[in-house]
Amino acid sequence: MPTRDRSEVLDRILRSESDPNQRILFTGARIVTMTAAGDYIGDILVAGNRIEAVAPNLADSVDESVIRVDASDSIIIPGLIDSHVHAWEGQLRGVAPAADFGGYMGLTHGGLAMGYRPEDMAIAEKLSAAQAINAGTTTIVDNSHNSRTRDHSNAAIEALLGTGIRAVYAAGGAQAGEHENQLPTDLIRLREEYFSGQQDRVSLRMFDIVPTVESWTFAAQNGFDVCAEMGMWVPELPALIDAKLMGPGHSYNHCAGLSPDTWQAIADSGAAINLVPRSDSQYGLGSFVPVLEANRYGIQEGISSDNESGYGHDLFTEMRTLLTIQRGLAFAEEFAGNADAPRRYTAIDVLRAATVGGALNAGLSDSVGTIEAGKKADFVLISLAQVNTRLWGATIGTVVGFAGIGNVDTVVIDGKIKKWDGELVGVDYDALVTEGEASREYLLDAFGSSVDEVRTGLANDFDAAASAE
Repeated sequence: MPTRDRSEVLDRILRSESDPNQRILFTGARIVTMTAAGDYIGDILVAGNRIEAVAPNLADSVDESVIRVDASDSIIIPGLIDSHVHAWEGQLRGVAPAADFGGYMGLTHGGLAMGYRPEDMAIAEKLSAAQAINAGTTTIVDNSHNSRTRDHSNAAIEALLGTGIRAVYAAGGAQAGEHENQLPTDLIRLREEYFSGQQDRVSLRMFDIVPTVESWTFAAQNGFDVCAEMGMWVPELPALIDAKLMGPGHSYNHCAGLSPDTWQAIADSGAAINLVPRSDSQYGLGSFVPVLEANRYGIQEGISSDNESGYGHDLFTEMRTLLTIQRGLAFAEEFAGNADAPRRYTAIDVLRAATVGGALNAGLSDSVGTIEAGKKADFVLISLAQVNTRLWGATIGTVVGFAGIGNVDTVVIDGKIKKWDGELVGVDYDALVTEGEASREYLLDAFGSSVDEVRTGLANDFDAAASAE
C-alpha cells in the first residue's frame, strides 16, 4: 500500500534524487493525458526525468524499490506551459494594475528597465519561476527584451538554470537607454557558452520585439528559432511574408489586428502562435484576443500571461478568460447568422491551448505537453480534497472551471519534485522576496520614485476613478 505520511515520502524522493535509476509511482489519480487515450483513473511511473509508463493498475507490476505516491485524491494534468512571459520583470509585480500599453511601456522600457543591473535580472527570473511553478506552470517561454549587456543575459540564463523550471530563454535587446547593442550576434556566444552541453531543460532563441527581414535572416542563417511580438504594429509584415522566413521554429505573441493574408501566411508556414487572454484587453492591444481568427485558419494556439505588472501569473485564469471570450465571440457570430462561425469551445479546448499549444510554441512537442510514455516527467497534481474541488463533476471541467493555484498540490518538472503539499520545494521564498523588494526599491529609486509613492499614486488613481463614477 502507498505510504500515507507524505513528508516521509518526500524525504525519500529527495534523498534519492541524484540516483539516475530513481523510480517514482504516482497511483490512483484521475489522469488527463491530453492524448487520444483521454482521461482515466490510473498510475504514472517516472524513471529519472521521463515517464516510463502510464496505465491503470501499474502498482501491481512494480517492485518494492519504487517510491509510491498516493495520488488518489488528485487529478494529474500535463504541466501548464506559458508561451510568452517577460520574466525579467519579476520584481515589478503589481506596480501598474491600471496601465494601458503606453503607460506600461513608459514605466518599464522607458523607465525602470534602464536601471537594471545583472543581479536585478537574476532575481527577476527566480521570482518569475517561483510564481510559475507555484501556479502549476512547468515551462515558460521567457521573452527577455531587456538584455542590456552580455552580463545581463548571462545572469538571466544562470538564474533560470538554477530554478529547476523548464524554459526557453529568448534573448532580446533593450528597448531604450544605454546598452551594448550586442544582440542578435551575441546569441552565438550564448549558444556556445551555455547550450552546447548535455542539459536540455533550458534552451535558447532569439526574441524580436519588432520583427524585420534582417533579423529573421540572421536567425535563419545561424540556426536560431524566433519568438516575436506580432501585430498590426509591425511595419514590415508584407516584406516578412514575401521573404518566406516564417516557419515551424517561430512563435508569435498576441497576433492582434493581423490581415487575412498574414493569418494565411502563418497557417501555411507552420509557425506557432500564442494568445494573451487578459493582456490584450488590459493594455489595449485590440479589444479581445483574436481567437476566432486562429480557429478559422486551423491554428492551434497556445496561451500566455505576458507580464505581472498588472496581474498575477495564473494560467487557470487565462484558460477561463479564453473560454469566456471564445464562446462569447462564437455565440455573437451565430446570432448574427454567420454560417462559418467557429464552433464554441469547451473546457478541453483551453486546456489544450495551455498544454499542447504551449508545447508547440516552445518547440517541445516531442518532450512535453501530454502525459505519455517517453515524454519528460512534467506534470501537476491538482487536489480534489479542498472546498472548491470536493463536490466535482467532469474531470477536465473541474480543472478549468473550478480549480486554481490553491489546488496545485504537487508539481513535477524533469522528474524532480518542485512543489509538494502546496509548498514550493527547494526555494527559500522569504529570502527571495527580500531580494526582490530590495531590487525593486533600487530600481524605483533610480527612476526617481519609491514603492510608497507608486502605491499612493495607484490609490489616487483608484480614488479618482471612483469619484468619477
